[in-house]
Amino acid sequence: MILRWLLVFAGSIVLASCCAAQSVDACALPGGIYQQRKAFERLGDRRAEIDRKYVEFMKSAAQFYADHEANSVNACCDAAKKDPIEVPFCALVRYLLSDRKDAAAFLAALPKTDRQLEALWLMDAVSGAGTMEFPALLAALPAPYGLVEECIDELFALVEAGNTAAAERYLYIYDRANGQYGEYIDDQLEKLFREYPQRVVELWPVFRTHLKGLETVPDDLPRDESVRIAALYKDLCKRGDSRCAEIRRLFGSR
Repeated sequence: MILRWLLVFAGSIVLASCCAAQSVDACALPGGIYQQRKAFERLGDRRAEIDRKYVEFMKSAAQFYADHEANSVNACCDAAKKDPIEVPFCALVRYLLSDRKDAAAFLAALPKTDRQLEALWLMDAVSGAGTMEFPALLAALPAPYGLVEECIDELFALVEAGNTAAAERYLYIYDRANGQYGEYIDDQLEKLFREYPQRVVELWPVFRTHLKGLETVPDDLPRDESVRIAALYKDLCKRGDSRCAEIRRLFGSR
């Protein structure tokens, strides 16, 4: 009986080790692949080959996420922890897998330098976001429009909840976003100013340091909408508190 137990126990250890190895193998990324991706940016065939390797990694991690295999997700992501594209991707997958409980780890992986931000934008490019193939490639993740927008959505949810660290990281990205990402965040910020005035006032010390970028938020709003938003802040602050006056000036009111 003891021998049988020992054999079963040993077998379970071997099986677990094999499974872990398979998990890492399924998510393996060649060393230096990020540098190769940047070097071959203009060479379509070579770039597509590199992107396929990234997609295979993402598909494996996404499937482990869908199967609630946290150990396999961690094995994949630990093996790719030095890749600038996979750092935010893995942070997103792990954050979702934790039922959004580990916000600090998610935020720590999001860009705080221009190089990291460049890698974040590339995450959509390598995964085929915006193409017909994208939904099928990463169907296991709740990211129908792209991984970058999903990261931004999760970040914005933390801002709505009053997380100051999230607000700082969110506005850092906003200051440097353009095109579709800039417009996407503009829409979210309009919602924040319109629907969460108290939260905006609470976070204003962070927002104030990004005022130059925020000056573009009212640009696409009809004048009457800007007036309505400004009115929300008329009596929200106590006497001597300049936050509401600063917000009202942002929307063209005194």
